[in-house]
Amino acid sequence: MSFPRLTFPLTADFGSDGYWINDDGPFQYGAAVTEFFCGNDLADNVGDSLLLMRRLEELLQAFGGHLHPYAQEQSVSRGPFSWLEEMAVESSVRFVSRPADGGGNTMAERWTVSCLRDFLYLELGKAIEHGNAPRQCRLCGHWFLHEQGDKTVYCNRIAPGETEKTCREVGARAVFENKIRAEETWKLYKRAYKKYYARVMKGNMSREEFNAWVEHAAAQRDFTIELLKAAKSEEERARHIEALREDLNRL
Repeated sequence: MSFPRLTFPLTADFGSDGYWINDDGPFQYGAAVTEFFCGNDLADNVGDSLLLMRRLEELLQAFGGHLHPYAQEQSVSRGPFSWLEEMAVESSVRFVSRPADGGGNTMAERWTVSCLRDFLYLELGKAIEHGNAPRQCRLCGHWFLHEQGDKTVYCNRIAPGETEKTCREVGARAVFENKIRAEETWKLYKRAYKKYYARVMKGNMSREEFNAWVEHAAAQRDFTIELLKAAKSEEERARHIEALREDLNRL
């Protein structure tokens, strides 16, 4: 469902699982803030839009820390904790009835707000309460709406360099491949560890030599995992794996 252009003063009915704007909806909590973060025109002059976006991000980082994942992992300033109580949203609210899923009616809060800034603050607060939040895709960098319980960090847009596959499809495959390669490096490490530990137990290797090997091997293992993440081809990955295998079994 595309998000409508907004006119103010605006009336929105906030229910338990979503909200309506006039006859449009229900929308997911966080949909409007995500549209704003994406740079889409919500048809109201907010003045310095970059400043407003920064304020909304600060609120999200300060009060959405329980969401996983949420916006972007950044240090949180103390600003939102101090100015939130001083900020006022000009609005009126009353209760109305809206159709519920599966039939019947549900009670909703009908808010009337005077400007886009107030509506975005209100909608973001509702989104955080419901576990939703805007998030930046780790592949293409565009904003998308993260819903409660969804642990993906990728959006559903067509991925850069692709014609059909989405960021979510490409990203999930990359995570899977990186996991497999990381597991392969750990298998090599554990196999070599057992071999050299057996030498210690048989008296064929000193404890000092073994401890030095463990420190070196762990560093090479972690270094190889990073090399594999940056590798551009299967041939390059295979070379890194073979180099690790030779290094761990050099003694």
